[in-house]
Amino acid sequence: MESRSTAKRIGIMGGSFDPVHIGHLVIAQDAVERMELSEVVFVPAAVPPHKQHLSLADDGHRLNMLKLAVESDIRFSVSDEELVRGGVSYTIDTVRQLKQSIPDAEWVLVVGSDTLVDLHNWYKIDELLDLCEVATFLRPGESALESIAEKVRLPDERKDKLMRNVVDMHLVEVSSSEIRMRVAEGLSVRYLVSPEVEMYIFEHGLYRG
Repeated sequence: MESRSTAKRIGIMGGSFDPVHIGHLVIAQDAVERMELSEVVFVPAAVPPHKQHLSLADDGHRLNMLKLAVESDIRFSVSDEELVRGGVSYTIDTVRQLKQSIPDAEWVLVVGSDTLVDLHNWYKIDELLDLCEVATFLRPGESALESIAEKVRLPDERKDKLMRNVVDMHLVEVSSSEIRMRVAEGLSVRYLVSPEVEMYIFEHGLYRG
């Protein structure tokens, strides 16, 4: 890996986290190691633009589960700024705020390849790419890098920089929708979420349909 700046590097992981699961935590762990990050900030979205048609769990529950999931790892933290801001969550607004809070840090947006190939549709994507680095983690069963690169509809200079930060590795194959479905069917989610999150879901009767 090429040498990097000595400035503090902080990862950003956004999403619904409905609920947060071990796959999210594994990606954050790998991001710290592979991208030389000092920490990762989890940012639960109030209304993700691409998921406005879905019914999300209460913001407070999602935030509480995230805090429980990361509290034992000093490298992980949670920001509620998108929940406080409300409305549609645009990543550019979040990155701007985070950069204002720690202006001397280098910020790295951690995404999956499904997000990478859709970046051209994001709000103010050029400004966003000027403000932060993007690291892409491939999901289980992902196609070859060449195939993914062909789907990235951005100028070559942007594309080349993005593709250099694609991490080709095996991730934990678990999804929040699978967890919600299992809970609704009365099945265990042990080992799919942290013990603290599992207990929280049970105690608050979440996802039972």
